[in-house]
Amino acid sequence: MSDRASIDAAYNGSPNVMMRAWQAKADTSPEKVVSFMGLESRNGAFATSESPNETGPVVTREWASAVDLIREASEAIRVGEERAAELEAQLAQVVAQADLEIRRLEQEVATGVQNLARSEERVRLAEARATEAEEWLVRLHDAAIEAFGNRAKPAAVAIAPDETE
Repeated sequence: MSDRASIDAAYNGSPNVMMRAWQAKADTSPEKVVSFMGLESRNGAFATSESPNETGPVVTREWASAVDLIREASEAIRVGEERAAELEAQLAQVVAQADLEIRRLEQEVATGVQNLARSEERVRLAEARATEAEEWLVRLHDAAIEAFGNRAKPAAVAIAPDETE
């Protein structure tokens, strides 16, 4: 039964039921109304038509274009979610590779530190040996001077310029 028919029945003759108009409407199941005000159709404007019972233009909506827009939006959301999932998987792979590279570099640094410590120890030992060797050379020099004395070196024999050929 339509809203108008239920209102007429309330006023016109139902002896058991006396209702006001708003009560008759309250008992009917509510209609679902979706408003797409401001939504333009694919060709750029809403279609309007004059209704003989009403004073102003009636807006007829293009439901197919609204459904198409909803499908396009849901497809865009789905594609975006798929891309986000792909990027998350790629990010996880890059993070895992970076973690492996960090571990490898940390191991390399630790090995370098150990090699540096060994090299520094070898340098310290070599410097100690060089210092000891210098001390012995000084002792040998002093002993040689003391044993053989400070003798004058014989003068070098000068060679005449004619003999140099």
